[in-house]
Amino acid sequence: MKKYSMILMMSVLVAIGSAAKAQLVKQKAKVEEQKQSDRDWYNCSFEKDGVYGACVNEAYEFLKGKKAKTRPIVALIGTGVDTEHEAMKANIWKNPKEKTDGKDNDKNGYTDDVNGWNFIGGKDGQVMPFVNREGEREFFRLKDKYGDILKDGDKYYTIINGERKECAAPENMEEFRYYNSVVRGESRLLQAYSAVNSGYNSQYYMGVFDREVQAAFPDKTEFTVGDVVEACSPKTAQDSTSRGILIAALQMRASMVKNNAWESNRDAFLKESYIADLKKKYDRAVQQYGNDGRRAIVGDNYLDINDSKYGNNVLLTADAAIGTMIAGVIAGQRGVEGRNNPIADEAEIMTLVVEAGAGEPYLKDMALAIRYAVNHGASVVVLPQQNSFYPEMQKKWMSEAIRYAEQKGALVIVPVHDMSRDLSEDTFFPNRWMDGGKEFTNLMTVGMSDKDGLPSENSNFGAKELDIYAPGVKMLSTCTGDTYQYGNGVPMASATVAGVAALIKTYYPKLTGSQIRDILLQTVTSRKGVELEKNVTRGGKKAVDLYLFEQLCLSGGIVNALEAVKAADKLSK
Repeated sequence: MKKYSMILMMSVLVAIGSAAKAQLVKQKAKVEEQKQSDRDWYNCSFEKDGVYGACVNEAYEFLKGKKAKTRPIVALIGTGVDTEHEAMKANIWKNPKEKTDGKDNDKNGYTDDVNGWNFIGGKDGQVMPFVNREGEREFFRLKDKYGDILKDGDKYYTIINGERKECAAPENMEEFRYYNSVVRGESRLLQAYSAVNSGYNSQYYMGVFDREVQAAFPDKTEFTVGDVVEACSPKTAQDSTSRGILIAALQMRASMVKNNAWESNRDAFLKESYIADLKKKYDRAVQQYGNDGRRAIVGDNYLDINDSKYGNNVLLTADAAIGTMIAGVIAGQRGVEGRNNPIADEAEIMTLVVEAGAGEPYLKDMALAIRYAVNHGASVVVLPQQNSFYPEMQKKWMSEAIRYAEQKGALVIVPVHDMSRDLSEDTFFPNRWMDGGKEFTNLMTVGMSDKDGLPSENSNFGAKELDIYAPGVKMLSTCTGDTYQYGNGVPMASATVAGVAALIKTYYPKLTGSQIRDILLQTVTSRKGVELEKNVTRGGKKAVDLYLFEQLCLSGGIVNALEAVKAADKLSK
């Protein structure tokens, strides 16, 4: 994610209390006190009900008398799911060639994958408690090569036992620059680790400044920071060493502590506790963001896409509340009083776990999960939210997997983030153009809208980059333990789109994912011409601006199941 310091600003405040990426929030109102129309507003329409739902109820009226032709499989790639929930257990996908007997009956390399697979599980039934962010993984991958190399001006140095020594330039300069720019921006660990080496570099320069100020003012015995600025500042604007940065740091410190004496300011950098404190900060960062246990629990090489036979079949994970709420919007029995009304009553949910707690899914896991889903008949695949950081090799794995899904006729849905980013300026992945060739025709990006037909104020947006908006606010859905909760979040919006896609596939199974995407884009409840305020972040600064709805997404509207099934019916004929 384009999130230098972002830890997915989303949480689930449901009964089991899990934090994660779905922003599913329990509401104060009790479920039983709500009218059924309030519970099911995302199924309603503006014409009949005065709310900007997805027009699902009217779609069923249109489909009345038509025969369901298939039970489409919707693969949820993300957290776990409560597959035994009373409202969904009849709609859980079952691998027809597998049974729970400790054997790999279908010979696909995944033992007992009856309802799906957990790509972050171990053979002993363990599941990773959290996953690292991509930036932290890249830091660990490259740390030993570049972690202790410092570029200062035109020369390179290593920090050995706290001392700066000149060394040769790195052989792979492109990778070195990538480590120090892209990875540094994405890794809190690299930022903390670099601070330690920068501390040693600061101490080196304090020694240099001490000698230079004494040489410049031989008759003085006591010096001020002003003397150091005069004697030691860079002599030319072309000086690219860290000298100028440290002069500025000295001035800033002197101003903050209101003490202009050189010796005391110098000694603040030279004392042992200065480096010790920086090391403690790095150690705390390692403890918080470091080892996620993958090697010990999963045991694969996450950098080898061919090392693909790993994981377990544990689907009821600590974060299953999130996946269960998403699943409940998509599939299950309709018309049961007191429950939510899912969108596609014939759909089946396949669960593929790649997320746990905080962090970002491993791209290898997601790529393999997409292929697993498609190979086992999924026609709709729902991914976790976009990410702004895809290392090139792993981006290729994702591109190939999405292209494979396209060739097999599957629709891939990905929610955007609530980060107020203009996607025409900030690139997030996956996107339709990510492989550099022909754009994907089966990849659909989704944003979140509310009852009033307004997008989330903080939703990422883009006139070409975001496809469609869908209901995702205060939606009643299933939760773990046969419970029901209200939730908000872009993943709920992606579930709405997935449900509508699955409804289309139920009655018109010959339509491909690419065709369904086109239908959904062309049949929205149009909001073109509607002017609204929108939060936007540019250059790290937040602002509020006015936009027309069509400036926010490609379709210019909100998903409409009624018009979509009408279009599908016409196209099928």
